[in-house]
Amino acid sequence: MSLAWPVGAPGVVCRIGVACSVLVALSLVLFVYERALIPLYGSGPTTYTLNSAVVSATLVAAAHPFKVSYTPTLLVAGSLFSAAPLATYWVAVWTARWARPILGPLVTHFVVLAPLFSVLTTFVTEINFESSSPQTLQLRNPIGYRLLAGLACFIGAVGLSRVWATVSYLNNVSESQIFLGLAVATLNICVVAFQVRGPDTAPQKKTAKKTAKAPSSFLMGPPLVLALNLLWWNARQWLASPVLPHPLSQPYTHPSFPLRILSSVQSTTGLIVVGEALPPPSYRGGPDSEMHSLRYLRASHSLLGGVWMDGKIATLDNAPPLVDSYGTALGDSIYGTFVLQEASRLVNSSANGASGNWERALVIGLGAGVSATAFHRHGIATTIVEIDPAVYEAAHRFFGLPEHGPGNLFLEDARAWAARRSASGGTRNQDAPFDIIVHDCFSGGGVPEHIFTVEFWHDLKTALHPEGVMVVNFAGMIISDASRMISQTLAKSFGNCRAFHDSQGIIPEADYSTEFINLVFFCSLHSSPLTFRKARRSDYLDSYLREYVLGTLLAREVAFELLTGELDDRFILTDAHNPLGKLQDGQGHHHWSMMRQVLPDIFWETY
Repeated sequence: MSLAWPVGAPGVVCRIGVACSVLVALSLVLFVYERALIPLYGSGPTTYTLNSAVVSATLVAAAHPFKVSYTPTLLVAGSLFSAAPLATYWVAVWTARWARPILGPLVTHFVVLAPLFSVLTTFVTEINFESSSPQTLQLRNPIGYRLLAGLACFIGAVGLSRVWATVSYLNNVSESQIFLGLAVATLNICVVAFQVRGPDTAPQKKTAKKTAKAPSSFLMGPPLVLALNLLWWNARQWLASPVLPHPLSQPYTHPSFPLRILSSVQSTTGLIVVGEALPPPSYRGGPDSEMHSLRYLRASHSLLGGVWMDGKIATLDNAPPLVDSYGTALGDSIYGTFVLQEASRLVNSSANGASGNWERALVIGLGAGVSATAFHRHGIATTIVEIDPAVYEAAHRFFGLPEHGPGNLFLEDARAWAARRSASGGTRNQDAPFDIIVHDCFSGGGVPEHIFTVEFWHDLKTALHPEGVMVVNFAGMIISDASRMISQTLAKSFGNCRAFHDSQGIIPEADYSTEFINLVFFCSLHSSPLTFRKARRSDYLDSYLREYVLGTLLAREVAFELLTGELDDRFILTDAHNPLGKLQDGQGHHHWSMMRQVLPDIFWETY
């Protein structure tokens, strides 16, 4: 690189400073780019080829044969930063419409991320930390040195990007702001460097004539910097992506499509969005096959739940519907799996169940709060463990979930909660055992594998009444290694389990290993085999969906032996042996494609 560093110790310090600055910029780029892509592609498809693209960009930066000049490289980096917000969004939107969850992100990575990463990495691969003379920088570093420097950039950027993900302040800073902030900083450095070095970045002789012009050159620097910043300030609105501000200050109505976004928040688990598919002007009420008149809760590229709205609200005997915190009427859930979880109240194989004495319930993984709200309406005191505060806030404001106070609401990871509860031994009054525990932690095409192990179930069992019911939701293929792991681990931990699906009608056997299906496991520590009483009118909460799902419960059963297959310790999930996460990588692509069929592209592109 044609740059005259200071000699000796100051030169080494200067080079280290440049390398560290570039590393911070690289990590921010990786963090903000990944965060920008996940709402359009989900975490699985986004990260599947991400490292491959970044490594390729690093190799290009290390191995290209061209001489690199300092000021032009800064100008290129600043231009790429300026284009990044619009490029990241529109290239991802364009490729996502191909409906190719592997090819689409890969193309996006190479079009948007790889050039940025390659240009920035070049700054580090060209620095020679052992050089004490600027003349030695006229020759490029050896290829081995550059490859090692590029590898160090990659490892450091990946590690630092995970640190940025823990900084809550950045949840209120948009991807456009970060990209454009890096752009203006880089362009300012470029202007200053140009003033210091001039257009020719090669080392120059310090002649008297050149020295005489230096003051006027430096005097031009501040006006140029000021002009650049004014230009950027006026242009920033045109360079920002069309993504809504997070958090959203007021509801947004799409100008050309019947779609409204009520809330959009960057939070612990990603982007949490509440939207509404508005009815078309021609709609006059009643059922139809079109996806409209519904309110949905979205976490990045996954639906956590939703309810029917407006003309699609219907109740048994025209009873008053449930309302949200603003008094807006809400209809049935768009997913039957949450209603299926309520079948835990129908278990009658224990004394508690036979008497209908269900007093306390625990819900781990809230979603839109459908089952938690139902338990509350049945008079069951309900406690919630939810890792994302924005999910709880959305369920409370927009989906009718009653407010839960301290002692009944824990906004944390379920693993830590269960371990703490187990360690306390249930000695405190608030630690009384639960009659029903619902475990529903599916999002983005997979489940958090650390809360499906034998050790986790051991901790959670201490919170379950000896005659209580454990309800576990799992989405995937009926015949698959993932479902074998879940079912065999549950059977080992509880000993007494049955499983049911939420699909409409009978599932053909040919679909058992190909179709993505919601399975709900019911398990008990009680020695008696699990049995269910027949559903009654009072179980339906005036809901047609509950009448249908609970009324057809036994027809939904999946033979447990079909799920477990041949018993094998390799399928028992433990903290030391847990391949569940890797097995779900492929499901993430399938789930992404399925979500694109559930809602049109424009729903996923508006957030």
